[in-house]
Amino acid sequence: MRLRFEVNSAPTSVDVDPRDTLLSVLRDDLGLRGTKYGCGEGECGSCTVLVEGRPVTSCLTMAGQVNGQRVTTIEGIESDAVGRALVEAFAETGAVQCGFCTPGFVLTARHLLDCDPAPDRGAARRAVAGNLCRCTGYTKIIDAIVAAAECAGAARACPAGPTSDRSLAGDVFRRPTTVEEVLSLLAEPEASTLVCGSTDIGVQFEHRLKEHRFIDLTAVDAMNFVREDDDSVVIGAATPYSDVIASPAVNEWCQVLVMASREVGAEQIQNLGTLGGNIANASPAADGTPALVALGASVLIRSVAGERVIPVEEVATGPGETTLAGDELITEIVVPKRVRSGAKRVCFFEKHGPRRMQTIAVASVTCDGWLENGRLNDVRIALGAVAPTIIRAAETEAVLTSAPLSAELLREAGRTVQAECRPIDDIRGSARFRRQLVRGLLIRGLLPISRRSTR
Repeated sequence: MRLRFEVNSAPTSVDVDPRDTLLSVLRDDLGLRGTKYGCGEGECGSCTVLVEGRPVTSCLTMAGQVNGQRVTTIEGIESDAVGRALVEAFAETGAVQCGFCTPGFVLTARHLLDCDPAPDRGAARRAVAGNLCRCTGYTKIIDAIVAAAECAGAARACPAGPTSDRSLAGDVFRRPTTVEEVLSLLAEPEASTLVCGSTDIGVQFEHRLKEHRFIDLTAVDAMNFVREDDDSVVIGAATPYSDVIASPAVNEWCQVLVMASREVGAEQIQNLGTLGGNIANASPAADGTPALVALGASVLIRSVAGERVIPVEEVATGPGETTLAGDELITEIVVPKRVRSGAKRVCFFEKHGPRRMQTIAVASVTCDGWLENGRLNDVRIALGAVAPTIIRAAETEAVLTSAPLSAELLREAGRTVQAECRPIDDIRGSARFRRQLVRGLLIRGLLPISRRSTR
């Protein structure tokens, strides 16, 4: 299939399988070998490129997903003053050692300087949290980013402008632009796999993408939005986490969702992954889904036959298993505005994994509720990675709302949550460890709230 997109500001046309990764097309078909293959799972950042000015992992992005869009690689980074300043700063500060990770770091830093022309060292560290340096040269890399910011003014790497036709209509990869088109394709007898961010599909099917037929949702603008209604915040199922994090409405009404979304990988993954995918993949270790459960969110599910609305926690029936029929599509998530007069809203998202960013939860605890006169009210707690699905900790909620916050109440809540979870032994941790971990995460989240209640 012929794909058309811009690479480093040059119109590009290439005849490839749209299921090929963007990384392989850039390297093997276009000869742009500065972008590196590292882990193949979106964890190391070596393959980072900019798509419409945003950093993404090209090892997880299928080539068909950038049709009609703008791609910037390391070969095109010196097209403006900021890019040149970054390249010079990396060389002058000694930030380049073996050089394998450098293209990914430079492109990620380029986007940072678009968003923040004068970042401090903390902002620089957070921005490149999804990039790994095999030579552990992080100090010099941060030096380079800060130095580049000091000697160059920001100019967008990918100027805003109209995007060309993004749709594709092949046999094995379809990229519709409307919800109605998606529903029509899902109603066809031959099964297809829905894909949007590809952050799970790209890992699950690595080296096997060509065994599947895909319907790509990234060009369906009607599923990419955040809207504030009178009594709810509505989020399109194909809205990237980065847009969820940036939304004023989500920050005002769904703060715990912002906390959880910040833990969904690093920025490259947040620019790809979606809440709809998080729900539909039905992983008990998901980050976004527990926050939605704690917020009492529901999903709108559509098909050619009609639509239905169900609570988020009723979608998954087990790991990778859902109540969705083959022709059904989650189109939006509805989060009710929780209000309690005279009370202070409190929430937390606590997660444990082997790495701060880009890590699958060994266990997580999400809480949303109200603090009033030293006592918690209307508390909702969701547990992740400790049962076949995301679960509500109803008994723990009852304990926490039974009396004013105290050290003894927290200890009782810790014992209760240990009994409520149903973990198993697996490669990431034993059931016994997970029970202890859930207790610790719950208390760690509650301690600041408890201290606040005594002031």
